[in-house]
Parts: sequence; structure tokens; C-alpha cells
Amino acid sequence: MATIRFSVLANPTVIITAIVYGLLLKLAAFAGLFGMLLMILLSLSLWRYCYAVLRNVARGWNQFPAPDIESTNPVGAMAVVLHYAFFASFTYLVVTTPFIGAPLRVLLFVAIALVFPASAAIMGMTNSLVAALSPNGLMTVARDLGADYAKLVAVCIGLLALRLLSGPLGAASWALGLFGDLLSVWTSLALFLAIGAALRAHRFEFDLLEGLDDAEERKERDQHVEWQKVLDRAYASVRSGLQAQAYRTIKELIASEGDSLDIYQWTFNGMLAWDEPHHAALLGERFARRLWDEGRKVDALELVQRCRKMSPQFSPPAAFTAELAEYARSLGRHRLADELRAAAAETSAR
Repeated sequence: MATIRFSVLANPTVIITAIVYGLLLKLAAFAGLFGMLLMILLSLSLWRYCYAVLRNVARGWNQFPAPDIESTNPVGAMAVVLHYAFFASFTYLVVTTPFIGAPLRVLLFVAIALVFPASAAIMGMTNSLVAALSPNGLMTVARDLGADYAKLVAVCIGLLALRLLSGPLGAASWALGLFGDLLSVWTSLALFLAIGAALRAHRFEFDLLEGLDDAEERKERDQHVEWQKVLDRAYASVRSGLQAQAYRTIKELIASEGDSLDIYQWTFNGMLAWDEPHHAALLGERFARRLWDEGRKVDALELVQRCRKMSPQFSPPAAFTAELAEYARSLGRHRLADELRAAAAETSAR
């Protein structure tokens, strides 16, 4: 069952962006005519960035770029600007006009909350204003999200109410007014974060969504690229007859990653692709010890057995080999235990 991860509302990029926009908007309010122009550009940039946040979260990105200078273009991406302006203006009208009674005001406010998440989802992923206002499209999104759409609407109502409450803070003091501006910007971005998270949770129902491009996976890929560069240097040293230098390079790589099991496994697998497998077997001595120390004794025993088949040069310390022999015997693997015991005796005799 799909689960909406509303934890994305605490996304650090969005929080920092909200602080920057809030500060700039506050400064613009005291800058006269230039400030009015700056406020318009900042508002347009913020509106565009809201939809960019929605798309990034829907695609599975935990980290994404902050807004760039292009987002302040007065005539860029006008479809999303008009979409945001329409709903923002209508919400402001519903809340502030004195010609609407309280019951109707509440009803219209809830109606906006019911429609906006689906409309923003379509707008963010298609960039089509017509599609975003199509009743059929809105009902399709709500139907595909199912019960989660009700959760999304509830979050929408809560964030809209929070944003409306942030307005009166400016009348209390300058500091509270600044906090209100920051809160207002964050609630806008958080609303689009929530919509993006709902789409992500139901990504298989929406063909328009791209596949996962998670920040952690991208970071891991980049890390592996850097590791491969180091391993390639070590391989070049081996091909040049500089084995000691190659092993020193590999040792430094492993140490740079805190001697983690992940780096040992990755490096060992990479060295298996070298022309001579005995190089990987030599690393296997340290790798097996690390596995043993981490309590993965079965894995350590299997690795030792594999390395013994790969290279006759494989010769762990006698004390460690004796420990492996005793453990193999406890598992009922007496033949392997005898072989390891003999290997330990041979190593001690050298």
C-alpha cells in the first residue's frame, strides 16, 4: 500500500529557501519603489519554484537545486504563474471580502482546498493551464490518489490556515512580522512538497512521473565513480610492476572510507576483474578479518575458502586461521577445519 511521506515537509533545502525569500521580501517592503519591483520579481520566482519543488519531490528527489536567477524572469513560465495567481487571488478574495457570510466563506475555503491539490499536481507535471482546470482531470487525480487525497486535502487546509494566521503577526512587532513572512513562504513551499509526496507515493498510477532519481542513489553513483578512479590507478601500478604502490593506494582508499564493509566489498569485487585474481585474494585477508570482527563469521569463513581457491599465496595470520578452523569444526565442516588447521601450522612454521 502506498504511503505518503509527509516528512518531506522538513526538507532542508526548502527551509533555507523559505528563510532567504522571507528575508528578501521583508527588506523589499522597506525599499520604496525599487522594493515594490523587487517584491514582484521575488514573488514570481517563488511561485515558479513551488511547482519545481512539486516536480522534484514527485520524481523521488530528496535533495534538489535552490531557485536560480532564471526564476526571476518576469515573462518566464507564465502558465504556472497564472495558475498560482488565480488560486492565491481567489483565496484572498474569499478570506477578506466583507460581502460573504461566515458559512459561505468556510464552504468556499474548503472547496479551494479540495480542488487545489489536484489542480497543482496536474499543473506541475504537465505545465498545461487548461488541463489543470479541467474537471475531468481533477477528478481523475483525486480518484487515483484515493483515500490519500483526503489526507492531502487535510494537510492543504492546515497549511492554508497556518499561512492566513501568519499575516496578523506583522501588526504585533517587527520580529514577529519577520517570522510571519518566513512562515508564509514556508507554508507555500510545504503545500507543494505535500502534493509532490502524494504523487510520488502513487507514482505507478501516473505515467507522467519519471523514475526514481533519489539523491542518495546519485550520491552513491558519484562515490563509486571516485572509487573507480582510485582503483584504476592501483591497477595501473600493478600493470607497471609497482605492486607495493598499488596496495598502498588501495589501503588509503579503504582507510578514507573508515574501513567500512561496503568499501571492502566494493574494492574486492573490483579487483576480481583484474588479470590476476590473487591480488583480490590478498585483500581478502583483511576483508575476512573485518567480517569476523563484525560478527559475520559465516561470511568470513566463506570468503577465506573462496580466496584459498583463488590463490596459493593466500595466507592469513596463523592465529586468525586457527580461529576459523575452530569455527568451521563447530559447524561440522571437519574437512575444512583440518585444512585450515594445517594452514595455520604451516604459517607458524615460516
